[in-house]
Amino acid sequence: MKKLLTLLLFSGAQAFAQQVYLPHEVEKQAEPAGGLTVLNQFITSNLEIPFQNSVKGVNGRVYLKGVVQPDGSMSNIEVTRGIDTLCNAAAVRVLGMYKAWKPAMLGGQRVRQTVFFPVTFKADTKPTYDETKHAFVDYFNENFAPIDSARAKYRRTMPVDERGFVAGNVGYEEKGKKWKKLGEAKFAKTPVRYKSSFVNPDKDSIAAYRISARDYNEASHATEVTFTSEGQMLSYTEYGIDGKASLIKDYDLTGMVRRQQLLSDSLVTDVYWDANGQIRAHRDFPVNKMGVKEEPLLMNAWGPDGVQYTKSGEGYWMAAGETPNGKWLFEQGKVTEGIKDGKWVGKLADSTQYYEEIYDLGQFKSGVSWVNGTKMTYEKPQIQPEFQGGIKEFYKFLGMNIKYPIDAARRGVAGRVMLSFVVCEDGSMCEYKVENRVGYGLDEEALRVAKLMNGKWNPGEMRGQKVRVKYNVPINFQLESSHVTIYR
Repeated sequence: MKKLLTLLLFSGAQAFAQQVYLPHEVEKQAEPAGGLTVLNQFITSNLEIPFQNSVKGVNGRVYLKGVVQPDGSMSNIEVTRGIDTLCNAAAVRVLGMYKAWKPAMLGGQRVRQTVFFPVTFKADTKPTYDETKHAFVDYFNENFAPIDSARAKYRRTMPVDERGFVAGNVGYEEKGKKWKKLGEAKFAKTPVRYKSSFVNPDKDSIAAYRISARDYNEASHATEVTFTSEGQMLSYTEYGIDGKASLIKDYDLTGMVRRQQLLSDSLVTDVYWDANGQIRAHRDFPVNKMGVKEEPLLMNAWGPDGVQYTKSGEGYWMAAGETPNGKWLFEQGKVTEGIKDGKWVGKLADSTQYYEEIYDLGQFKSGVSWVNGTKMTYEKPQIQPEFQGGIKEFYKFLGMNIKYPIDAARRGVAGRVMLSFVVCEDGSMCEYKVENRVGYGLDEEALRVAKLMNGKWNPGEMRGQKVRVKYNVPINFQLESSHVTIYR
Protein backbone atom coordinates (compact mmCIF):
# COMPACT_ATOMS: atom_id res chain seq x y z
CA MET A 1 0.00 0.00 0.00
CA LYS A 2 2.89 2.38 0.88
CA LYS A 3 4.59 1.65 -2.47
CA LEU A 4 1.32 2.33 -4.31
CA LEU A 5 0.85 5.65 -2.49
CA THR A 6 4.45 6.67 -3.28
CA LEU A 7 3.95 5.79 -6.96
CA LEU A 8 0.70 7.78 -7.10
CA LEU A 9 2.37 10.83 -5.50
CA PHE A 10 5.34 10.58 -7.91
CA SER A 11 3.01 10.28 -10.89
CA GLY A 12 1.02 13.26 -9.66
CA ALA A 13 4.18 15.38 -9.34
CA GLN A 14 5.27 14.38 -12.85
CA ALA A 15 1.88 15.34 -14.28
CA PHE A 16 2.04 18.63 -12.37
CA ALA A 17 5.45 19.39 -13.92
CA GLN A 18 4.46 18.31 -17.45
CA GLN A 19 1.18 20.21 -17.61
CA VAL A 20 1.19 23.41 -19.62
CA TYR A 21 -0.51 26.31 -17.86
CA LEU A 22 -1.96 29.52 -19.19
CA PRO A 23 -0.71 32.83 -17.73
CA HIS A 24 -3.76 33.32 -15.48
CA GLU A 25 -3.43 29.79 -14.03
CA VAL A 26 -0.04 30.28 -12.32
CA GLU A 27 0.98 32.19 -9.21
CA LYS A 28 3.90 33.90 -10.92
CA GLN A 29 4.00 34.23 -14.68
CA ALA A 30 6.99 33.42 -16.86
CA GLU A 31 8.99 36.50 -17.85
CA PRO A 32 12.29 37.37 -19.52
CA ALA A 33 15.22 37.44 -17.09
CA GLY A 34 16.21 41.09 -16.90
CA GLY A 35 12.83 42.26 -18.14
CA LEU A 36 10.97 42.81 -21.36
CA THR A 37 13.26 45.66 -22.46
CA VAL A 38 16.36 43.44 -22.61
CA LEU A 39 14.45 40.73 -24.51
CA ASN A 40 13.39 43.30 -27.09
CA GLN A 41 17.01 44.46 -27.35
CA PHE A 42 18.09 40.85 -27.92
CA ILE A 43 15.50 40.45 -30.68
CA THR A 44 16.46 43.74 -32.34
CA SER A 45 20.12 42.67 -32.45
CA ASN A 46 19.42 39.13 -33.69
CA LEU A 47 16.42 39.48 -35.99
CA GLU A 48 17.35 39.03 -39.65
CA ILE A 49 14.67 40.60 -41.82
CA PRO A 50 14.56 38.58 -45.05
CA PHE A 51 16.17 40.50 -47.90
CA GLN A 52 13.13 40.12 -50.15
CA ASN A 53 11.01 41.84 -47.49
CA SER A 54 13.52 44.52 -46.60
CA VAL A 55 13.91 45.84 -50.17
CA LYS A 56 10.13 46.03 -50.66
CA GLY A 57 9.57 47.47 -47.20
CA VAL A 58 7.80 45.82 -44.30
CA ASN A 59 5.95 47.08 -41.25
CA GLY A 60 4.11 44.41 -39.32
CA ARG A 61 4.19 41.86 -36.54
CA VAL A 62 4.42 38.10 -36.32
CA TYR A 63 2.45 36.84 -33.32
CA LEU A 64 3.95 33.74 -31.70
CA LYS A 65 2.93 31.23 -29.07
CA GLY A 66 5.40 29.06 -27.20
CA VAL A 67 5.92 27.13 -23.98
CA VAL A 68 8.46 28.39 -21.43
CA GLN A 69 10.08 25.34 -19.86
CA PRO A 70 11.28 25.05 -16.23
CA ASP A 71 14.89 25.42 -17.43
CA GLY A 72 14.16 28.84 -18.97
CA SER A 73 14.09 27.74 -22.61
CA MET A 74 11.10 27.98 -24.93
CA SER A 75 9.68 25.13 -27.00
CA ASN A 76 6.71 24.42 -29.25
CA ILE A 77 6.92 27.85 -30.86
CA GLU A 78 4.26 28.41 -33.48
CA VAL A 79 2.81 31.32 -35.41
CA THR A 80 -0.69 32.40 -34.44
CA ARG A 81 -0.78 35.29 -36.92
CA GLY A 82 1.99 36.11 -39.35
CA ILE A 83 3.21 38.20 -42.26
CA ASP A 84 4.52 35.66 -44.75
CA THR A 85 6.53 32.44 -44.77
CA LEU A 86 9.94 34.14 -44.66
CA CYS A 87 9.14 36.59 -41.85
CA ASN A 88 7.33 33.90 -39.88
CA ALA A 89 10.37 31.62 -40.00
CA ALA A 90 12.69 34.48 -38.97
CA ALA A 91 10.47 35.29 -35.98
CA VAL A 92 10.36 31.66 -34.80
CA ARG A 93 14.13 31.41 -35.14
CA VAL A 94 14.96 34.54 -33.12
CA LEU A 95 12.57 33.79 -30.25
CA GLY A 96 13.80 30.19 -30.09
CA MET A 97 17.38 31.35 -29.52
CA TYR A 98 16.43 33.20 -26.33
CA LYS A 99 16.72 30.79 -23.38
CA ALA A 100 16.86 33.22 -20.48
CA TRP A 101 13.26 33.09 -19.26
CA LYS A 102 12.30 33.04 -15.62
CA PRO A 103 9.86 30.12 -15.57
CA ALA A 104 6.35 30.29 -14.14
CA MET A 105 5.83 29.29 -10.51
CA LEU A 106 2.93 27.35 -9.01
CA GLY A 107 2.84 25.78 -5.59
CA GLY A 108 6.51 26.58 -5.08
CA GLN A 109 7.52 24.67 -8.21
CA ARG A 110 8.68 25.68 -11.65
CA VAL A 111 6.03 24.81 -14.21
CA ARG A 112 5.54 25.03 -17.95
CA GLN A 113 3.56 27.99 -19.19
CA THR A 114 2.26 29.18 -22.53
CA VAL A 115 3.56 32.61 -23.53
CA PHE A 116 2.27 34.84 -26.31
CA PHE A 117 4.79 37.22 -27.87
CA PRO A 118 4.87 39.53 -30.94
CA VAL A 119 8.00 40.09 -33.06
CA THR A 120 8.02 43.38 -34.97
CA PHE A 121 9.39 43.67 -38.51
CA LYS A 122 10.08 47.17 -39.79
CA ALA A 123 12.17 48.18 -42.78
CA ASP A 124 11.77 51.07 -45.19
CA THR A 125 11.51 50.42 -48.90
CA LYS A 126 14.87 50.45 -50.67
CA PRO A 127 14.10 52.10 -54.02
CA THR A 128 17.73 51.97 -55.16
CA TYR A 129 17.61 48.18 -55.48
CA ASP A 130 17.48 47.14 -59.14
CA GLU A 131 15.99 43.65 -59.26
CA THR A 132 17.01 43.10 -62.88
CA LYS A 133 20.68 43.72 -62.02
CA HIS A 134 20.53 42.17 -58.54
CA ALA A 135 22.30 45.29 -57.37
CA PHE A 136 21.89 48.53 -55.46
CA VAL A 137 22.37 51.54 -57.74
CA ASP A 138 22.86 54.69 -55.65
CA TYR A 139 23.33 58.27 -56.81
CA PHE A 140 25.32 61.07 -55.15
CA ASN A 141 26.08 64.77 -55.52
CA GLU A 142 29.56 66.32 -55.69
CA ASN A 143 29.93 65.90 -51.91
CA PHE A 144 28.90 62.25 -52.15
CA ALA A 145 25.62 62.86 -50.34
CA PRO A 146 22.70 60.71 -51.60
CA ILE A 147 20.56 62.42 -54.23
CA ASP A 148 18.10 61.56 -57.00
CA SER A 149 19.44 60.27 -60.30
CA ALA A 150 18.45 63.38 -62.31
CA ARG A 151 20.74 65.69 -60.30
CA ALA A 152 23.48 63.18 -59.51
CA LYS A 153 27.15 63.62 -60.34
CA TYR A 154 28.24 60.15 -59.23
CA ARG A 155 26.76 56.67 -59.38
CA ARG A 156 27.64 53.54 -57.44
CA THR A 157 26.59 50.01 -58.41
CA MET A 158 26.84 47.27 -55.80
CA PRO A 159 25.88 43.70 -56.81
CA VAL A 160 24.40 41.66 -53.95
CA ASP A 161 23.41 38.05 -53.28
CA GLU A 162 20.05 36.68 -52.11
CA ARG A 163 20.78 37.79 -48.52
CA GLY A 164 21.78 41.32 -49.50
CA PHE A 165 25.54 40.88 -49.05
CA VAL A 166 28.00 42.20 -51.62
CA ALA A 167 28.56 39.70 -54.42
CA GLY A 168 30.68 41.53 -57.00
CA ASN A 169 32.90 44.51 -57.68
CA VAL A 170 31.51 47.82 -56.43
CA GLY A 171 31.73 50.25 -59.34
CA TYR A 172 31.81 54.07 -59.32
CA GLU A 173 30.96 56.32 -62.27
CA GLU A 174 30.98 60.06 -62.93
CA LYS A 175 28.31 61.77 -64.99
CA GLY A 176 29.22 63.68 -68.12
CA LYS A 177 27.62 63.37 -71.51
CA LYS A 178 27.36 59.77 -70.42
CA TRP A 179 28.40 57.82 -67.34
CA LYS A 180 32.18 57.43 -67.18
CA LYS A 181 33.89 54.80 -65.04
CA LEU A 182 35.90 56.23 -62.13
CA GLY A 183 37.04 53.07 -60.43
CA GLU A 184 35.91 50.07 -58.48
CA ALA A 185 36.41 48.19 -55.26
CA LYS A 186 37.26 44.57 -55.96
CA PHE A 187 35.00 41.89 -54.52
CA ALA A 188 36.89 39.15 -52.69
CA LYS A 189 36.02 35.91 -50.96
CA THR A 190 39.14 35.50 -48.84
CA PRO A 191 40.09 32.39 -46.82
CA VAL A 192 40.96 33.42 -43.25
CA ARG A 193 41.75 31.84 -39.90
CA TYR A 194 39.16 32.88 -37.33
CA LYS A 195 39.38 32.86 -33.55
CA SER A 196 36.90 34.24 -31.04
CA SER A 197 36.02 33.76 -27.39
CA PHE A 198 32.47 33.04 -28.58
CA VAL A 199 33.50 30.30 -31.01
CA ASN A 200 36.78 28.69 -29.96
CA PRO A 201 38.28 30.42 -26.88
CA ASP A 202 40.58 27.57 -25.85
CA LYS A 203 41.24 26.05 -29.26
CA ASP A 204 43.13 26.91 -32.41
CA SER A 205 41.65 29.20 -35.03
CA ILE A 206 39.21 27.66 -37.48
CA ALA A 207 39.04 27.83 -41.27
CA ALA A 208 36.65 30.54 -42.44
CA TYR A 209 36.19 33.01 -45.29
CA ARG A 210 35.43 36.73 -45.51
CA ILE A 211 33.50 38.55 -48.21
CA SER A 212 34.48 42.15 -48.88
CA ALA A 213 34.81 44.86 -51.50
CA ARG A 214 37.97 46.87 -50.89
CA ASP A 215 40.02 49.26 -52.99
CA TYR A 216 43.81 49.21 -53.30
CA ASN A 217 44.09 51.16 -50.03
CA GLU A 218 42.17 48.40 -48.24
CA ALA A 219 39.29 50.82 -47.63
CA SER A 220 35.96 49.00 -47.37
CA HIS A 221 33.11 49.84 -49.75
CA ALA A 222 30.53 47.32 -48.52
CA THR A 223 29.47 45.39 -45.43
CA GLU A 224 32.06 42.72 -44.61
CA VAL A 225 30.99 39.33 -43.27
CA THR A 226 33.02 36.34 -42.08
CA PHE A 227 31.52 32.85 -42.42
CA THR A 228 32.48 29.34 -41.41
CA SER A 229 33.29 27.01 -44.30
CA GLU A 230 29.68 25.77 -43.96
CA GLY A 231 28.26 29.30 -44.33
CA GLN A 232 27.48 30.12 -40.69
CA MET A 233 27.95 33.82 -39.97
CA LEU A 234 30.77 34.61 -37.50
CA SER A 235 31.20 38.37 -37.74
CA TYR A 236 29.51 41.32 -39.44
CA THR A 237 30.86 44.85 -39.99
CA GLU A 238 28.72 47.52 -41.58
CA TYR A 239 30.35 50.51 -43.35
CA GLY A 240 28.95 53.86 -44.38
CA ILE A 241 29.51 55.64 -47.69
CA ASP A 242 32.56 57.32 -46.13
CA GLY A 243 34.10 53.91 -45.42
CA LYS A 244 33.74 54.17 -41.64
CA ALA A 245 32.56 51.16 -39.68
CA SER A 246 29.28 51.93 -37.91
CA LEU A 247 28.11 48.54 -36.61
CA ILE A 248 30.01 45.38 -35.63
CA LYS A 249 28.49 42.07 -34.55
CA ASP A 250 30.21 38.89 -33.35
CA TYR A 251 28.31 35.58 -33.36
CA ASP A 252 28.65 32.16 -31.80
CA LEU A 253 28.10 28.93 -33.72
CA THR A 254 24.36 28.89 -32.97
CA GLY A 255 24.00 32.10 -34.98
CA MET A 256 23.39 34.25 -31.89
CA VAL A 257 24.88 37.73 -31.57
CA ARG A 258 27.17 37.65 -28.53
CA ARG A 259 28.71 41.08 -28.89
CA GLN A 260 27.55 44.23 -30.64
CA GLN A 261 29.34 47.54 -31.10
CA LEU A 262 27.79 50.79 -32.31
CA LEU A 263 30.50 53.19 -33.48
CA SER A 264 30.56 56.96 -33.90
CA ASP A 265 33.35 59.54 -34.08
CA SER A 266 33.17 60.16 -30.32
CA LEU A 267 31.76 56.98 -28.74
CA VAL A 268 31.73 53.20 -29.07
CA THR A 269 28.84 51.45 -27.32
CA ASP A 270 29.67 47.83 -26.52
CA VAL A 271 27.14 45.16 -25.41
CA TYR A 272 27.71 41.48 -24.47
CA TRP A 273 25.24 38.60 -24.16
CA ASP A 274 25.56 35.16 -22.54
CA ALA A 275 25.06 31.96 -24.54
CA ASN A 276 21.41 31.74 -23.40
CA GLY A 277 20.63 35.26 -24.64
CA GLN A 278 20.85 36.96 -21.25
CA ILE A 279 22.42 40.41 -21.52
CA ARG A 280 25.52 40.72 -19.33
CA ALA A 281 27.31 44.02 -19.87
CA HIS A 282 27.02 47.43 -21.49
CA ARG A 283 30.11 49.64 -21.73
CA ASP A 284 30.69 53.02 -23.38
CA PHE A 285 34.15 53.80 -24.79
CA PRO A 286 34.84 57.50 -25.39
CA VAL A 287 36.96 58.01 -28.52
CA ASN A 288 39.66 60.69 -28.48
CA LYS A 289 40.71 62.93 -31.38
CA MET A 290 43.25 60.33 -32.47
CA GLY A 291 40.42 57.85 -32.93
CA VAL A 292 41.67 55.70 -30.04
CA LYS A 293 39.22 54.19 -27.55
CA GLU A 294 39.83 55.45 -24.03
CA GLU A 295 39.06 53.72 -20.72
CA PRO A 296 35.46 52.46 -20.78
CA LEU A 297 32.57 53.78 -18.74
CA LEU A 298 31.00 50.73 -17.10
CA MET A 299 27.31 51.48 -17.46
CA ASN A 300 25.18 48.38 -16.89
CA ALA A 301 25.78 44.77 -15.84
CA TRP A 302 23.52 41.81 -15.12
CA GLY A 303 24.05 38.45 -13.45
CA PRO A 304 23.16 35.14 -15.13
CA ASP A 305 19.82 35.24 -13.28
CA GLY A 306 18.89 38.57 -14.87
CA VAL A 307 19.48 40.60 -11.70
CA GLN A 308 21.04 43.96 -12.58
CA TYR A 309 24.09 44.65 -10.42
CA THR A 310 25.26 47.84 -12.12
CA LYS A 311 22.78 50.45 -13.31
CA SER A 312 23.67 53.73 -15.02
CA GLY A 313 27.26 53.45 -13.84
CA GLU A 314 26.55 52.63 -10.19
CA GLY A 315 26.83 49.27 -8.42
CA TYR A 316 28.97 46.14 -8.49
CA TRP A 317 30.33 44.96 -11.82
CA MET A 318 30.31 41.25 -12.64
CA ALA A 319 30.80 40.60 -16.32
CA ALA A 320 32.83 38.66 -18.84
CA GLY A 321 35.57 40.14 -21.00
CA GLU A 322 38.60 38.87 -22.90
CA THR A 323 42.33 38.59 -22.37
CA PRO A 324 44.69 39.76 -25.16
CA ASN A 325 44.91 36.09 -26.16
CA GLY A 326 41.17 35.80 -26.64
CA LYS A 327 40.38 33.80 -23.50
CA TRP A 328 37.38 34.46 -21.28
CA LEU A 329 38.12 36.89 -18.46
CA PHE A 330 35.59 37.28 -15.63
CA GLU A 331 35.95 40.61 -13.85
CA GLN A 332 34.30 42.07 -10.78
CA GLY A 333 34.55 45.14 -8.61
CA LYS A 334 32.77 48.27 -7.44
CA VAL A 335 31.64 50.90 -9.96
CA THR A 336 31.03 54.57 -9.14
CA GLU A 337 29.90 57.02 -11.85
CA GLY A 338 30.88 54.44 -14.45
CA ILE A 339 34.48 54.12 -13.27
CA LYS A 340 36.31 51.51 -11.23
CA ASP A 341 36.59 51.99 -7.48
CA GLY A 342 38.29 49.89 -4.81
CA LYS A 343 39.56 46.36 -5.37
CA TRP A 344 39.06 44.68 -8.74
CA VAL A 345 39.72 41.03 -9.53
CA GLY A 346 39.90 39.19 -12.86
CA LYS A 347 39.85 35.42 -13.25
CA LEU A 348 39.99 33.02 -16.19
CA ALA A 349 37.24 30.52 -16.97
CA ASP A 350 38.96 27.85 -14.84
CA SER A 351 39.03 30.28 -11.85
CA THR A 352 42.76 30.91 -12.23
CA GLN A 353 43.51 34.41 -10.97
CA TYR A 354 44.55 36.70 -13.82
CA TYR A 355 44.87 40.12 -12.17
CA GLU A 356 44.18 42.13 -9.03
CA GLU A 357 44.00 45.93 -9.12
CA ILE A 358 43.24 48.78 -6.71
CA TYR A 359 41.44 51.97 -7.78
CA ASP A 360 40.35 55.18 -6.09
CA LEU A 361 37.41 56.65 -8.02
CA GLY A 362 38.95 55.70 -11.33
CA GLN A 363 42.52 56.50 -10.37
CA PHE A 364 44.69 53.42 -10.75
CA LYS A 365 46.77 52.78 -7.62
CA SER A 366 48.41 49.38 -8.06
CA GLY A 367 48.15 46.18 -10.03
CA VAL A 368 49.53 42.68 -10.27
CA SER A 369 48.88 40.05 -12.94
CA TRP A 370 49.69 36.39 -13.44
CA VAL A 371 50.48 35.40 -17.03
CA ASN A 372 51.64 31.84 -17.73
CA GLY A 373 52.54 31.46 -14.09
CA THR A 374 54.66 34.62 -14.00
CA LYS A 375 53.71 37.35 -11.54
CA MET A 376 54.07 40.92 -12.80
CA THR A 377 53.42 44.30 -11.20
CA TYR A 378 52.62 47.34 -13.32
CA GLU A 379 52.12 51.08 -12.92
CA LYS A 380 49.36 51.37 -15.54
CA PRO A 381 46.80 48.74 -16.55
CA GLN A 382 47.06 49.82 -20.19
CA ILE A 383 49.74 51.67 -22.17
CA GLN A 384 49.00 52.84 -25.69
CA PRO A 385 51.62 52.42 -28.44
CA GLU A 386 53.84 55.48 -28.76
CA PHE A 387 55.82 56.89 -31.64
CA GLN A 388 59.49 56.89 -30.67
CA GLY A 389 60.36 60.34 -29.36
CA GLY A 390 56.78 61.15 -28.40
CA ILE A 391 53.80 62.87 -29.95
CA LYS A 392 55.76 65.94 -31.11
CA GLU A 393 58.13 63.76 -33.11
CA PHE A 394 55.13 61.92 -34.52
CA TYR A 395 53.54 65.12 -35.84
CA LYS A 396 56.92 66.33 -37.06
CA PHE A 397 57.47 63.10 -39.00
CA LEU A 398 54.07 63.34 -40.70
CA GLY A 399 54.48 67.02 -41.48
CA MET A 400 57.90 66.49 -43.06
CA ASN A 401 56.90 63.50 -45.19
CA ILE A 402 53.36 64.14 -46.42
CA LYS A 403 53.05 65.96 -49.77
CA TYR A 404 49.79 67.38 -51.09
CA PRO A 405 48.81 65.36 -54.19
CA ILE A 406 48.89 67.50 -57.33
CA ASP A 407 45.56 66.22 -58.65
CA ALA A 408 43.78 67.04 -55.38
CA ALA A 409 45.34 70.53 -55.26
CA ARG A 410 44.27 71.28 -58.85
CA ARG A 411 40.71 70.21 -58.15
CA GLY A 412 40.60 72.07 -54.83
CA VAL A 413 39.95 68.85 -52.92
CA ALA A 414 40.45 68.88 -49.13
CA GLY A 415 39.30 66.59 -46.37
CA ARG A 416 40.22 64.26 -43.55
CA VAL A 417 41.63 60.77 -44.10
CA MET A 418 41.28 58.36 -41.18
CA LEU A 419 43.95 55.66 -41.23
CA SER A 420 44.22 52.63 -39.02
CA PHE A 421 47.03 50.16 -38.48
CA VAL A 422 48.10 47.61 -35.90
CA VAL A 423 51.21 48.14 -33.79
CA CYS A 424 52.49 44.63 -33.00
CA GLU A 425 54.19 43.35 -29.87
CA ASP A 426 57.64 44.07 -31.31
CA GLY A 427 56.74 47.62 -32.45
CA SER A 428 56.36 46.70 -36.13
CA MET A 429 53.25 47.73 -38.05
CA CYS A 430 50.74 45.74 -40.09
CA GLU A 431 47.10 45.66 -41.23
CA TYR A 432 47.10 49.16 -42.71
CA LYS A 433 43.70 50.41 -43.78
CA VAL A 434 41.97 53.60 -44.90
CA GLU A 435 38.94 53.81 -42.60
CA ASN A 436 37.25 56.67 -44.45
CA ARG A 437 37.89 57.82 -47.98
CA VAL A 438 38.49 61.24 -49.51
CA GLY A 439 39.91 60.30 -52.92
CA TYR A 440 41.98 62.21 -55.50
CA GLY A 441 45.21 60.76 -54.16
CA LEU A 442 44.79 61.94 -50.55
CA ASP A 443 44.11 58.42 -49.25
CA GLU A 444 47.14 56.99 -51.04
CA GLU A 445 49.44 59.73 -49.80
CA ALA A 446 48.36 59.34 -46.18
CA LEU A 447 48.79 55.57 -46.41
CA ARG A 448 52.21 55.87 -48.07
CA VAL A 449 53.59 58.00 -45.25
CA ALA A 450 52.03 55.79 -42.57
CA LYS A 451 53.97 52.83 -43.95
CA LEU A 452 57.19 54.83 -43.57
CA MET A 453 56.63 54.72 -39.80
CA ASN A 454 57.14 50.96 -39.62
CA GLY A 455 59.65 50.15 -36.88
CA LYS A 456 59.37 53.59 -35.28
CA TRP A 457 56.84 52.64 -32.58
CA ASN A 458 57.06 51.39 -29.01
CA PRO A 459 54.44 48.63 -28.53
CA GLY A 460 51.40 48.90 -26.29
CA GLU A 461 51.01 46.99 -23.05
CA MET A 462 48.12 45.42 -21.16
CA ARG A 463 48.75 44.66 -17.48
CA GLY A 464 52.49 44.47 -18.01
CA GLN A 465 52.24 42.30 -21.15
CA LYS A 466 53.12 43.59 -24.63
CA VAL A 467 50.07 43.34 -26.91
CA ARG A 468 48.90 44.15 -30.43
CA VAL A 469 46.95 47.43 -30.55
CA LYS A 470 44.91 48.93 -33.36
CA TYR A 471 45.81 52.60 -33.76
CA ASN A 472 43.90 55.32 -35.63
CA VAL A 473 45.37 58.46 -37.16
CA PRO A 474 43.16 61.24 -38.59
CA ILE A 475 44.98 63.39 -41.18
CA ASN A 476 43.39 66.61 -42.40
CA PHE A 477 44.41 67.89 -45.82
CA GLN A 478 43.77 71.65 -46.15
CA LEU A 479 44.43 73.82 -49.19
CA GLU A 480 45.36 76.99 -47.30
CA SER A 481 49.01 77.58 -48.22
CA SER A 482 48.95 74.03 -49.60
CA HIS A 483 49.70 72.37 -46.29
CA VAL A 484 48.57 69.37 -44.33
CA THR A 485 47.25 69.49 -40.79
CA ILE A 486 47.31 66.52 -38.42
CA TYR A 487 44.39 66.51 -35.99
CA ARG A 488 45.55 66.64 -32.37
